[in-house]
Amino acid sequence: MKLNTWSFYYAKDLVDVKQEKLIDGDTVFVLLRPDMNEPNKLLGLGFPKENSATKIVDLQNKELSQEDVYAIFGNCLGMVQTQTITEIEIGKVNLSSTPIRPENIQKIIEVYSVFFAVDPQEIDTKDYEDFSKGIPEDTFTELDFNKIPLRNILRSLEAGMNEYHRQMNQLQNEQYSGEKRRDYMANMSVLQSNLILFFDNALRKVNEIVVKQEEELKKLRK
Repeated sequence: MKLNTWSFYYAKDLVDVKQEKLIDGDTVFVLLRPDMNEPNKLLGLGFPKENSATKIVDLQNKELSQEDVYAIFGNCLGMVQTQTITEIEIGKVNLSSTPIRPENIQKIIEVYSVFFAVDPQEIDTKDYEDFSKGIPEDTFTELDFNKIPLRNILRSLEAGMNEYHRQMNQLQNEQYSGEKRRDYMANMSVLQSNLILFFDNALRKVNEIVVKQEEELKKLRK
């Protein structure tokens, strides 16, 4: 199945990283990227299907504020099973064929601290059905720390640390052997490297703030 990032689809049962349901049943789902840790899962934002048409059209056509975006999605950033995805057709209009308006994509990135390429990409779900031969190249992550506010970096650090602890607990509590354990450890290594990268850039931004404050204090003393 061919899907596009930043586009709308119907799905079922949006869950968080702990597999707890954020939305039970029918969901309008905005695809952000495939899950690179587990096959047949997609990461995205969602809201309930009921009375959803206006929200979809607004996100596609109107420039919304950060408050508007959060009012639509709330805390519903999670995952769905790929096999539950279907296109959204209302009347003769296929709403899945139109991505979110670029300005609203930027608002989503700012509100949810997700660091994904803003340009929609087509994916083939067949490429993410089986990771036994390796995980496909990540073409979805886009990081420019100069454009990311410190608060967003700190939020991502917190989320990344929670995910790291979750995976460590899973590794300790479940028996992995052979190739599966090596793949799991490789994923853990990537996550650890990303955390170090975010931590280094958080320190850099804090240092920049301190330097600016010292310069302002010097000016005030003169």
